[in-house]
Amino acid sequence: MMEGKVLVVQLARLGDLVQTWPLLRRLRHQGPGQSLDLLADSLLQGLHGLGPDLDQVWGLEIADLSARAHRDLPGAYERLHSLAAGFRGRRYGRVYNLNFSRVALLFAYLAGGEVRGYRPVNGGRDFLRDPWLALVYALVHARQVNRVHLSDVFRHLAPGGGHEPGAPVPTARSGEPIVALQMATRHQRRTWPLKSFTRLAGLFVKRLGAWVWLLGTKAEAQLGEALQMGLSPALRERVINLQGRTDLRELAVRLQEAHLLVSGDTGTLHLAAALGTRTLGVFMGPASCFETGPYGEGHWVFQAEPPCHPCAEAGGGCPEAFCQAMIPPEAVADVAVSLCTGGGVASPISMPAGTRLYRSAFDPLGVSYLPVGTGYRFIDLVGLAYRRAGAQLLGLPWPTRPLPSPVPGEDDRQNLERLAATLKKGGSAAGHWQPWAKALAPLQAYRREMERQQRLGRAKEEAVALLEKVECGLQAGLEELGAAGG
Repeated sequence: MMEGKVLVVQLARLGDLVQTWPLLRRLRHQGPGQSLDLLADSLLQGLHGLGPDLDQVWGLEIADLSARAHRDLPGAYERLHSLAAGFRGRRYGRVYNLNFSRVALLFAYLAGGEVRGYRPVNGGRDFLRDPWLALVYALVHARQVNRVHLSDVFRHLAPGGGHEPGAPVPTARSGEPIVALQMATRHQRRTWPLKSFTRLAGLFVKRLGAWVWLLGTKAEAQLGEALQMGLSPALRERVINLQGRTDLRELAVRLQEAHLLVSGDTGTLHLAAALGTRTLGVFMGPASCFETGPYGEGHWVFQAEPPCHPCAEAGGGCPEAFCQAMIPPEAVADVAVSLCTGGGVASPISMPAGTRLYRSAFDPLGVSYLPVGTGYRFIDLVGLAYRRAGAQLLGLPWPTRPLPSPVPGEDDRQNLERLAATLKKGGSAAGHWQPWAKALAPLQAYRREMERQQRLGRAKEEAVALLEKVECGLQAGLEELGAAGG
C-alpha cells in the first residue's frame, strides 16, 4: 500500500496515454481508497472516464503553452504557476513521470513527492531513469531485439502485488459484421497504402457482407473518399466514411460496436484494444508489434520485417519503401474473416518472404507477441532472453520452460550457448559475429547507463548490483533457451 496521493504525468499523444492505462489500473488496484491523479494533454480530455477511475485530471494545453511562451511569456508563467499551486495543494506522495521532456520534468519536480520513471536531477538539467526504465532504454539501442511492450514499460514502474485486473479480453459481437478501418497513421513510413485498404474493404463486403466504417480525423477524410471512389457502386454502398465525424467519446462508441478494427500503429488501434474490441494490425516501417502492438490477449498483427526493420521516423526519406507492399490485402482478409466468423486462424500460405503473422499472449512480464506458422529466429530468442533479464531485474517469477516453448534449431542452440559463454567472460561485443554484436548491444548500453547514473548520484554498489541482475537474467535466459533445443 502506497502512502499519500499519487500523480501520473503523461503528456504524450493519444496512443501513449491509452497505453498508460495498465499502470493506472495497477495503481488503483494497489490503493483503492487512495487519490490517483493524472496530468495529460487537455486535447485528450474526452478519454477520461473511458479508462481507469481517476480522482482528478489536470489538463495542460501543451501546444498552446509552447506558443504562448514566445508571444506572452508572463501569461505562460502564470499558467505554470497556477498548476504548480494546485499540485502543492494536493500534496503528492509519489509522482510517476513517464516523459523526459523539459515540461514533464518540470512538473514532476513541482508536484513534490518521490518521483518514479524519469526523475529530474541537477536542477532539471538532467534526469535519472528507474533501473527498469534504463533496461528498456538500453534495448532501444537494438530495436530488433526489443520484446518489451510500452504498456509494460509503464506498468512495471509501480511494484505489483496481488491479482490485479488485466486488459479486457476481446469479445465476440452479434449482428451483421462491422469492420472498422483506421487508414492513416502519424507517419508515412507506418502507413499501409490506400490501394491495399481499398482492396481489403472490397473483400470484406464480398466475403462477409460486412459494413465497413472508415475512421479518422477530418484532415484524413480525403483518404476515405478516395477509398470509396476506388470501389464499384455496389461495394461502395456498404462503406461509411466517419472520418472527421466523431470526437473521442463517439469514436469509443463506434469501436465498441465494431466486430474488428484493422489499423496500423495508431491511437485508434490502442483505444480499440483497451475497450475490448478485437484488432488486427498492419505494421511496417518504424512500427514494431513487440513494442506497441495492441495490448491484451487475442490480438493479431501482420508485420513486414525486411532487414531494415524497424527503421526510424527521423532522417532522410526511405529510398524504396518496399515494406509497404509486403502485406497482401488477401492475407489480411483471410485472417479477418476467420476472426469475424469464429474460425481458427492459421498462417496464410502466400506471403512475401519477411512478412510474419503474430498473436498476442501474456507471460509473467506482460504482453508478448508470438509468431504464427513460423519458428523463432535467433533474434527472437535473444529478445526472449532479455525478457527473462527484465523479469529478474523486477523480481518476477519466470518459468524454466515458457509455454508455448520455443525450440531452437541446432545452429541457433549452439549460438545461444556460445553467447552465454561470452557473457561469462565479460560480454564484450567487439569482434563478434554481427548478430552476436547486436544481441550484446543492449547489455553494453545498460552498462554505460549505469556508469552515467553513478556520475549523477546513484551509489556504485547499487549500480553494480543492478547490472549483475540483468547479466544473470540474460545468461539464464540464453542457457534455458539453448537447453530447450538440446
